[in-house]
Amino acid sequence: MNLSGHQRVYVQTQIEIDHVLPLSAEDIQECIDLSFAAAKAELKFPFAVNVRIVGHDESMILNNKYKKKKLPTNVLAFKGNLDEERNMGIQPPYLGDVVICFPVVEKEAMEQEKSFSFHFAHMVVHGFLHLLGFDHQNDRDEKNMQEIENQVLEKISILQWVQ
Repeated sequence: MNLSGHQRVYVQTQIEIDHVLPLSAEDIQECIDLSFAAAKAELKFPFAVNVRIVGHDESMILNNKYKKKKLPTNVLAFKGNLDEERNMGIQPPYLGDVVICFPVVEKEAMEQEKSFSFHFAHMVVHGFLHLLGFDHQNDRDEKNMQEIENQVLEKISILQWVQ
C-alpha cells in the first residue's frame, strides 16, 4: 500500500486469481481518487480502501452469505468503521472493501460489448461509491449514483488507459 503524503485515499489491491488485471494498481487508485472527488464526500483523512479481485467461487460464497443470492456477482462492497478503527489506533483506518469478481466482470464486458478495462474501472467506481454511502435502492438514489459514475467514467475515458 502506498502511504505517500500527497494521497488522501490509500488503496490496497489484493489479487486472488491467476489472471492479469485489465487495470494497474495505479489505474485502480485513479478510479478511487476520481470517484472521491466527484462524490464530494466529506470524510476525515487519511483512510484506506481494500480492492479485492476474486474468482467465481469466492464471489458466490460472499454473495450467498451477505446477500442471500446463490450466484456470483460483479461487485460487492463491505463498509468498515472508520471511527472505531481510528480509536483502536489503526492507521490508516479502512473505509471498507470492494470485492470484484473477475470472471463475471469479464463476461459482462463481452455481453455488453464494452472493453474489459472500462467495465472493470466502472465496477471499481461503483463499489467505492457504495462505501461512500451511495446506493440504488430507489429511482432518485440510483439516478444520483449513476450521474456520479458517468462523471467519473467520462474522465477515465479521456485519460485513455481504458481501451
